Amino acid sequence: MIRIGLLALGVCLLGALPAPALPNLTTSPTNDASQLDLDGEGTASTHIVKVADVTVSTDNASGLTLTISSGDIKQVEGQPISFQVTTVVDNASPPSNGDFSTTSGNNYTYANGAAGVESRDVYIRYTPLSLQDPGDYASLMNLSVVDN
Repeated sequence: MIRIGLLALGVCLLGALPAPALPNLTTSPTNDASQLDLDGEGTASTHIVKVADVTVSTDNASGLTLTISSGDIKQVEGQPISFQVTTVVDNASPPSNGDFSTTSGNNYTYANGAAGVESRDVYIRYTPLSLQDPGDYASLMNLSVVDN
């Protein structure tokens, strides 16, 4: 009987421990994300466009890591347009060309070192071909957040 009582007490104590909080991620695409400029016929320039607002949070004292995929903007037929990703603090100046250090097709990562809530703006950089095929283009960006 005593062993059963101790086992029951142990289960109650374990059940009372708080579960660790998971990091949180919320995203909101911008209007520009669905209206990317593909330039005109015979011209092409590099574009840097804000495509999303992101808020990340964690209770972990070591902070968190945000990961965003990059790749191609493409249509069913035609030449894909590679894009790179970076983030800046919410409402900061847009990044410059040199701020895009992760090559297209690789994951961009941002890490902070403290608990709390942080808002960031997500930008892409892309250059269409000078004679880009007309039509509808699409791409997906995968975002994830983990505690450090």
